[in-house]
Amino acid sequence: MKRATSKLVGLLVLSLLLVMFSNVITVKAEAATIIVPDDYSTIQAAINNAAEGDTVFVRNGVYQVDIESLIVINKTVSLIGEDPENTVILGVFGIPSSSSTVAIRVAAPNVTISGFTIRNCLTAISIANYYDEPFPSGCRIINNNIVNNSEGIRPQRSNVLISGNNITENQGGITGWNTENVDVTENNITNNYYGINTGQSRNVTVCRNNISGNTGGLNLIYYGPYAVYGNTITKNDWGIRFAEGCHNATVCGNNITQNDVGVVLLNFPNSGDVVVSGVGNKVFGNLFVDNSEQVTQDELDYNIPGTWSMGTDIVLWDNGTMGNYWDDYAGLDENGDEIGDTPYVIDENNQDNCPSMYPVDISVIPEFPKWIILPLLATMILVILIYRKNMKLSGQMGGSKVNSSFFSGDNSRGS
Repeated sequence: MKRATSKLVGLLVLSLLLVMFSNVITVKAEAATIIVPDDYSTIQAAINNAAEGDTVFVRNGVYQVDIESLIVINKTVSLIGEDPENTVILGVFGIPSSSSTVAIRVAAPNVTISGFTIRNCLTAISIANYYDEPFPSGCRIINNNIVNNSEGIRPQRSNVLISGNNITENQGGITGWNTENVDVTENNITNNYYGINTGQSRNVTVCRNNISGNTGGLNLIYYGPYAVYGNTITKNDWGIRFAEGCHNATVCGNNITQNDVGVVLLNFPNSGDVVVSGVGNKVFGNLFVDNSEQVTQDELDYNIPGTWSMGTDIVLWDNGTMGNYWDDYAGLDENGDEIGDTPYVIDENNQDNCPSMYPVDISVIPEFPKWIILPLLATMILVILIYRKNMKLSGQMGGSKVNSSFFSGDNSRGS
């Protein structure tokens, strides 16, 4: 009995000592900042020598990438440029297309890329892992200029934040395929062939972006759900297109103005007798102003076998109580409830049953999916953390400029 009691007392004393001195025996290495070209002459060499959690800070300059010098981020680091206007990653446009022609490929979780101009590449940034590389979830592409690439940003994995970027003059600005939980927020997406082209994707949020001057603004393909709200979609050949099998897209609170066509309903082929049209799509609470055509149907411009059926996604143009403001609506409001007494008829299959008589307040979003709330909170926290980190780096660099225009709300950067 005494022996058992002694053992118990000994274990209690040992446990107490472990608790008291845990801060002594638990040693956690602090994250380091590696500077290019001070510490290493190339970005890849700095990444190779970084530890998990480190920051690779790249000074102003032009850093060329080609088939021999592509950048792969295969560990959790922050890649931060000194100034997005003057820290340039320049590609060799036109090298043969393969998986090795991506200027920056992210193959690790929780990576941040911020503060660069990336131009003249086949793909500027791809988030994709291969073979035994870690899964790149939770990555952030913030405050960059993505200019004159075939593909700008290609998020192919999950939980990606794309925010505060200037994405211009690319064939595809953001091309999201086989991805989920992606937030595209507060970007300037202009003068691309496709502004955003997304498919085989789930839980994609597109909010508070300027999408203008593109051939196509936002192309939505299967699967969904998609949440599109608070965007300015203007001066595109077409603003939004519901394409093959888009399901559960909510388009609300957008300023859709001065486009050749506001919304396109694509009439797409199916290789059988059953048409698989997207369902659950709602468009309400938007402004449709000064578009040459508000809504049209369009067909793909290639030869389609006569045996194939054709389908168009099913879209509701109101949520039962709120429709959209159409500047060419000619109906009356005799009961004064600010909703037209007759529907706004688009075609025989589409009509807005609750057209607004006056421009709706697009600053108020009546509803959006619950899965948006946490990413938005995470975005706010992330912006604060990166701002503080950049201010700390600015002091460490002896007064070197660390650009903070995104955090101050100035997104008027040029290419």
